[in-house]
Amino acid sequence: PIVASKITKALGIIRRTLALYPKDKISFSFNGGKDSTVLLHLLRAAVHQGSNLDDCAGLGGVRSFYFLRDDDFQEVKEFISRKDEKYSLQVDYLTEPDFKKGLEDYISRTGVMAVVLGTRRGDPNALDQEFFCPSSEGWPPFMRVNPILDWTYHDVWVFLRTCNLAYCKLYDQGYTSLGAHHNTLPNAALKREDGSFAPAYLLSDWRLERAGRTSKTKTLERALSRDEVPASLSHSAAILVIGDEILAGKVEDVNSPFLCSELRALGWMVVKVVTVPDDVDSIASEVRSLSQAVELLITTGGIGPTLDDVTMEGVSRALDKALVRNPELESRLRSYFGANVTTAHLKMAEGPEGEVEVLDYALDTGEMSRFPIVRCRNIYILPGVPHLMRQKWGAIRALLSASCKAPPFRNKTFRLAVQDETEIADTLERISQRYGSDLHVGSYPVTGQEDGAGILVTLDSKQADTLEDAAADMHQQLQPGAIITVQEDVQALLGPRSVKSI
Repeated sequence: PIVASKITKALGIIRRTLALYPKDKISFSFNGGKDSTVLLHLLRAAVHQGSNLDDCAGLGGVRSFYFLRDDDFQEVKEFISRKDEKYSLQVDYLTEPDFKKGLEDYISRTGVMAVVLGTRRGDPNALDQEFFCPSSEGWPPFMRVNPILDWTYHDVWVFLRTCNLAYCKLYDQGYTSLGAHHNTLPNAALKREDGSFAPAYLLSDWRLERAGRTSKTKTLERALSRDEVPASLSHSAAILVIGDEILAGKVEDVNSPFLCSELRALGWMVVKVVTVPDDVDSIASEVRSLSQAVELLITTGGIGPTLDDVTMEGVSRALDKALVRNPELESRLRSYFGANVTTAHLKMAEGPEGEVEVLDYALDTGEMSRFPIVRCRNIYILPGVPHLMRQKWGAIRALLSASCKAPPFRNKTFRLAVQDETEIADTLERISQRYGSDLHVGSYPVTGQEDGAGILVTLDSKQADTLEDAAADMHQQLQPGAIITVQEDVQALLGPRSVKSI
């Protein structure tokens, strides 16, 4: 039922696109992967609505294109060619090596106004995209249309296999995400004892979809080792805060700032914090997208016994599982409350069927907690009451420290006798460009500082030499007298009232 509703939604988005744009101004980006194969058949269904698809050719005037690369898998090229011929797609094979220029030339030549893509939430750089999303600044103007944006890896395979649709044969050889020869290997999670690989649709942990996308300059054995975490998943986290009271301003959210600080101290990068109301659909939507985009998702709030505690229902919906009473949690609640146990108590034993993992932990007294931590896949579900959340977090912190040893973030904070950020903007830009993603640069105007500081500049990096070199550049490039002092490994810059709103 979940996949069926997503099919209906995707078809609606495609039909709306067909209504908004002339068909010859719409183009389908067909790269031969599983997602674009799903989209191919959804497009055909939308264009030829009510007809027997076996008798229908083409896409009703909708264009198709494929960027042809020498390094592409031959199996992918052959698959695209077969589909092109079978469905009369009249694919434009673009050979310009520069993707941006090739797209500019294609749009200039064809006048295309909308490009239909197989982007999903778990894809790199897709976290903030929407179903209709204008192209980014600096790119040729067109509308990105993402009909399957909210589909999961599981949804894709349910659709392809249920409909008995052909897909590129590499997926039956252990490949779960297809790039080019130089950056794509079979997925280690599918490796059998005999050295062969199971098909892609058998991947149980959807977060590992892109685990085979790596550099082949590494040895094959190293790249396929389970001990090596894919860069796209490595140490990324998100926090989902749940509660009407937070959005209404009745209660201050102290949990997410605490968790952000704690995770960063462990070397994790929090990439997103989202607050949603006590609404099942809102919770499910965010859990689904965030849990696919990061290695670790923490939810806070909404797990009590009252009618507004709907987090578990939202998580269940996100995982496409029924909400059921977990026997182990039920047993513990009955043991704790005894004859006084109520239906409201037992609501706290509910969770997604087959996905609840119960994690016991010790309290500060050494006694084992009567109320364990609940984990569903990569989702830790915590209470919203701050002291209870922190109690459980202590145990999770220990687990993360033991299982994912990550180098910590180090930082230097420059307290500057400068009042106008425009005076240092060029310097910060140069430093940021020089060190790229290895260094994070932040600038924060402040007021009322005893030392007269007007701006705080932070440099953060996991690489000590990068941090030292960038700090040296700051000393060299700023005007004499601009630096009041430099602090190291500052955890919190200032209280919220001390930072000027900008």
